[in-house]
Amino acid sequence: MKDHIRKFSQIGIDDIPLVGGKNASLGEMFNELSSEGVRVPDGFATTSEAFRIFLKENDLGEQLKDLMSQLNRSDYSNLEEIGSRARHLILEATISEEFVAAIVTAYDELG
Repeated sequence: MKDHIRKFSQIGIDDIPLVGGKNASLGEMFNELSSEGVRVPDGFATTSEAFRIFLKENDLGEQLKDLMSQLNRSDYSNLEEIGSRARHLILEATISEEFVAAIVTAYDELG
């Protein structure tokens, strides 16, 4: 599971598909601006693959797909309800002990 975590020193702007835009930007700043005296805190990101595994382990893929199919795309009048139900599904899901351990290890390495 450690492969599903990347330190900022390992990512840059080209890694948007891997870690998302904000994390890729943080990695880019950490790697390119730190040497210029700009203080960028170190950190780490979880990968999009880790999120896909999370969805699969919790059988959320089809549930979320079905939920999104209920979204009124003409005026988005039920966006708040659909968003709330999607958040509930994700927040009620569990993260594997292996992934939690990998996150804790990555966090400990920052100290």
